[in-house]
Amino acid sequence: MVLLGWLALQTATGLDPDVLRLARIKTRMEEVLRGMPNYTCTQTIERSRRRARSRRFELVDTIRLEVALFQGRELFAWPGAGKFEDREIGELVGGTIGNGNFAGHARAVLLGSTPTFTYEGVVQEGGRALHRYRYHVPRYRSGYTLRDGRTQGIAGYRGSFDADGQTFEVARLEVIAEDIPGTLAIAAARDEMRYERMRIGEADFLLPRSSVLTLTDIEGTENQNRVRFSSCRQYSGESTISFADAPQEGDTPPAPPVDVELPDGLVLDVELTTAIPLNPAPIGLPVEGRTRGNARWQGKTMVPRDASVQGRVRLWRQSGKITLLSLELVNLEFPGAHARLRAVPDQLPLIPRAGISARVDSQGMILISGMLNELTKGTRMLWRVEARPPSATSDTGRQSK
Repeated sequence: MVLLGWLALQTATGLDPDVLRLARIKTRMEEVLRGMPNYTCTQTIERSRRRARSRRFELVDTIRLEVALFQGRELFAWPGAGKFEDREIGELVGGTIGNGNFAGHARAVLLGSTPTFTYEGVVQEGGRALHRYRYHVPRYRSGYTLRDGRTQGIAGYRGSFDADGQTFEVARLEVIAEDIPGTLAIAAARDEMRYERMRIGEADFLLPRSSVLTLTDIEGTENQNRVRFSSCRQYSGESTISFADAPQEGDTPPAPPVDVELPDGLVLDVELTTAIPLNPAPIGLPVEGRTRGNARWQGKTMVPRDASVQGRVRLWRQSGKITLLSLELVNLEFPGAHARLRAVPDQLPLIPRAGISARVDSQGMILISGMLNELTKGTRMLWRVEARPPSATSDTGRQSK
């Protein structure tokens, strides 16, 4: 019946079937995008760089974030942070980074009224026949923002997408910047996303599975971000889950934990309760540990033994047999108390392996010489509490939509 109705519509209207198909694709994708629940996924970004005249990309670092689609907006958080922040991804991460590949690009191209479309024909991929359309948005009608450090400008964009002729769902979307403002040190930008159906709760939804963003500067250096989305689940910003026993009638509810402010310079003796991989160490990877003894300040115990601490990897770089690792602790808890803090490594005991040495510099950066695969569970480290906020990271070429 659907096929007969489709053929009857073509006959009655006399419209080009490619135009009608495009209308069906846009209608279907509007249903998909507007019917999407609030959800969150783990986003893993592998950042690589290829210098001008070089033949291959070299891994710069790996970043792990939580990304949420909430009321049509993309929100980001570090894993384990407990809440999403309404700010640009570049403010969290710095360096060459982009957003829009989670939902923004698809909404701009397939739900917007500005693109013009041209049918290209059928392409084969994975045993499926996909219909390819090209589109174009000139700069004067565009909302595509490119940023280079603190400088930003609006660029036009073009690209193509492939859609299934049976389901009318998009399988691939490409976005290519053009007419880039001369005030930016960006020569080219291209992002390509792949879509698959994934389970969220009790239903399947069409979600981005991966994307590849490539930014080329005016000197010919290419920065590439390979993004994978995984562990997608429904997100509710106000829901909480508790596994504690329900309070009995007459019970006095426990007092909320007291917020404790730790003094600048306090030293915490911490034992890692989770290993930290080093080949690579993803930026944003949670770091967990426990205090080995009481942390005292001016004769007073500020943090007791066995307090739990949580933090993250802030930076990882590797050159030959030298690894640079930046870590920070951001949360500390013990019975009845809680502290938000920033603590950086102060001392790292000798690593009992031949050919391996490690030290901590005055800025809290760990320098490891030799090929070490991980800082193992049980590794002991001294951390220094710092009252000052972490220094801002540079933003050398992010894009946003």
